[in-house]
Amino acid sequence: MNAILATVLPVFGLIILGYIFARARWVAADAAAGLTQFVFNLAIPALLFRTVALMGPQPAPPWALWLPFFGGLALTWITATLLARADPELQKGGGAAAAMTAGFGNLALLGLPLVIAKYGPEGAVPAGIILSIHAAVLWLAATLQREWAIRGDDVALAPLFRGLARNLLSNAIILSLIAGAIWRQMGWALPAVPRVMLDMLANAATPIALFALGLSLASYRLRGQIRPMALLMALKMGLMPLLVWALLRLMPGLPPLWFKVALLLAAMPTGANAFLFARRHDEGAAPVSAAIAAGTGLAAVTTALLLYALDRGLI
Repeated sequence: MNAILATVLPVFGLIILGYIFARARWVAADAAAGLTQFVFNLAIPALLFRTVALMGPQPAPPWALWLPFFGGLALTWITATLLARADPELQKGGGAAAAMTAGFGNLALLGLPLVIAKYGPEGAVPAGIILSIHAAVLWLAATLQREWAIRGDDVALAPLFRGLARNLLSNAIILSLIAGAIWRQMGWALPAVPRVMLDMLANAATPIALFALGLSLASYRLRGQIRPMALLMALKMGLMPLLVWALLRLMPGLPPLWFKVALLLAAMPTGANAFLFARRHDEGAAPVSAAIAAGTGLAAVTTALLLYALDRGLI
């Protein structure tokens, strides 16, 4: 248990530090946005490019992770859509914001740093496989669900899929994975100077991501949202990891490390993109915001318990 605490406490300690700095106004109000852009557009892509470019043959294909992870996510998404009908705020837009909140985990700013802290650079490979399509697929699904709820059969699919293609081709994380794969296939070596630069950026990804997450949490509020917040948190941090765990166990030949990384990412609290979606459409932004803030705090406990269970072979 001491080893687990040595992994979890520094991770959430940096988040708390960022939160304190934001509340005390020791950093500018827009610092979280700038740091998050640095992490998403440079630091994490550098980490993933380096990992993929230098890795050896992998023991399983990407779909071995995609099927159980996104299968469990899809079942959680459907459940959230159905349950959202009972809440006046969450049912807006066909429950798309609620479904997004129940399925969209904070994989980049929290999940990936936790994976690296616990499993080292090797864990970045399965994490990158999931990250490569996570945001694009869920944004498309939420947008389609909302459009169908509002427009019915009049939804124009072509613009939505063109938007998805643009997002995929402009996403720095996806581009870094593709570039890393091409680099590895060509058998090229990394020159000394670019290698040192990549190492510096990759090493900066984890602490800056966690500190930026803490800064951003200072803008979320909990008041008056207990019931819908609790529902969304139960779906995201309870039902989804349970379903992903069940599907992972059915996947033959899945490497143990991939199993652990996928389950850890499935158990992450809701990420900020769910709030951005809800706020953009003014649908359920308050309970979504509360679920992100409270879920991130609760994750300090649930993550430690999950890692303990994984280390002990209990699940």
